[in-house]
Amino acid sequence: MKRLLAIDPISRGFGFAILDGPGELIDWGLKGTSRWLEPRERWCLRQIAALIETYGPDCLVIEDDEDPGSRRGERSRRLIKRASELAAEQGIPVRRLSSRRLRRAFAPGQCTKYRIALMIAGRFPELAWRLPPIRKPWMSEDARMAIFDAAALALAFYARRSRRKTSSVVSVLRCTAGESAPSIIRRR
Repeated sequence: MKRLLAIDPISRGFGFAILDGPGELIDWGLKGTSRWLEPRERWCLRQIAALIETYGPDCLVIEDDEDPGSRRGERSRRLIKRASELAAEQGIPVRRLSSRRLRRAFAPGQCTKYRIALMIAGRFPELAWRLPPIRKPWMSEDARMAIFDAAALALAFYARRSRRKTSSVVSVLRCTAGESAPSIIRRR
């Protein structure tokens, strides 16, 4: 199975997940910058290059920022473009997944980002402690969600790949109503 590096840019850095198949999470985390460091984009690219050098992924998975449904800002779009170019220079194929395709991999119906994060925490219990609290309407998104977004991109890529190999519809995980972070953690 392919080793994937999935990245999800945020305003001050990026979240990443490295998987060796759909069931084996190798590494994950946030790479963020401070105001006093060099320009963010250059710093982020150096961190992505270091991840590529350390883990030697077979593929880079990112969000398709050119999709009409993408709501990425200009800075994130630039980072996605530059990361794609960096991977291409090193001979690593880049796979882009739209947010619509990502949601379809997790559940055919309506599924929120937080529910997807809960499902990922259920699949990888080592991530459960990183799950942020439920976001209220007046709150900005927690930076830790970038880890779950990156893991979701990687799992959606694996689901898409397995659908091509088999004729049956494969979904990564199912969205169930009423599940919360404590119930996910207790289940493990």
